[in-house]
Amino acid sequence: MTADVETVLGSLKERLNLSGGAAALRIRFVGVLAFQVLLMVLFTALVPRFIGWGNLQSILFTAAILAMAAVGQSLVVLTGNLDLSVGSIMGLTAYVVYDLANKAPVLKPLVVVVAVVFGVALGAINGYLVAVLEIPSIVATLGTLSVYRGFVSFYAHATEVTSGQLPQWTRHLASANWLGTSSYVWIAVALVVLVGYALRTLPWGREIYAYGSNPRAAYFYGLSSSRIVISAYIGAGVIAAFVGLLLGAQVGNINSLLAYGIEMQVLAAVVIGGVSIWGGSGSVYGAAVGAIVLATINNGLVLLGVQEFYRLLFQGVAIIAAVAVDAVVQRRIQSATNRRKIMEVAA
Repeated sequence: MTADVETVLGSLKERLNLSGGAAALRIRFVGVLAFQVLLMVLFTALVPRFIGWGNLQSILFTAAILAMAAVGQSLVVLTGNLDLSVGSIMGLTAYVVYDLANKAPVLKPLVVVVAVVFGVALGAINGYLVAVLEIPSIVATLGTLSVYRGFVSFYAHATEVTSGQLPQWTRHLASANWLGTSSYVWIAVALVVLVGYALRTLPWGREIYAYGSNPRAAYFYGLSSSRIVISAYIGAGVIAAFVGLLLGAQVGNINSLLAYGIEMQVLAAVVIGGVSIWGGSGSVYGAAVGAIVLATINNGLVLLGVQEFYRLLFQGVAIIAAVAVDAVVQRRIQSATNRRKIMEVAA
């Protein structure tokens, strides 16, 4: 009888594709969604006005910037690397591009194009340091974090780009509402879907997953590790530069410290959202959900009047818990892979 039950359960798992490593990844993503629902129920019970439409819009607005930055960071993390210079790229691009556009008004309609050029250049520098010079990514991007931030501080010379100097269309975009929700939320949704589709369907996306899963196997398969890693950093740089423009328009008065320290929140969103810190698994959809989770936690704790250092403590615990879960998932996947190999050899 027991054997029959096990057989039925095994068959059901196979039909639902809920066995082995795939099940672990799916369960993890569902777990993040369940955690988000749990947070909303908890905060609503503690602070009834949490569930108000106005507050939910505030959470989505805050999460939009973080989610877009997390999408770029995901590209790098999927290759098994990190990019700690995200905040510096955002700050440098926003300040320098808006300042150049103010000095040369002909550039005001083209700030996005100029920002993309900056993003390509800064991302390529990160990629070159990691892929060609083989400097560990955490060290290379920690260095460029300081270099990029130091450059914008030197360039700004303790001055600000004021809101009146920004292109008018960027200020309108920052305050616009489409279908009752901030335009930034819809832009974030479009970016997540676009990058998610590219990773799933384009050869470039599949190569990133293949390299992140097993760099050695990707090498023997003929994939260029340098090209894959540099392209991931360029993609992250372009997205960070674009998000920097949006954040600058939202803030209004831009100084050299724009987006200072945001890299840890971005990395936290990616890890909490289920992107493996060891590369090769996860999705930008999960990273976006991770950003919403962080925005929800911050919003709820603010409504409860919790002090800043407790919020940082909670965020740190969430990162450690997410990495621990990731380690369990990785062991589950490895175990499932080994079992499949043994069964193939036995057959």
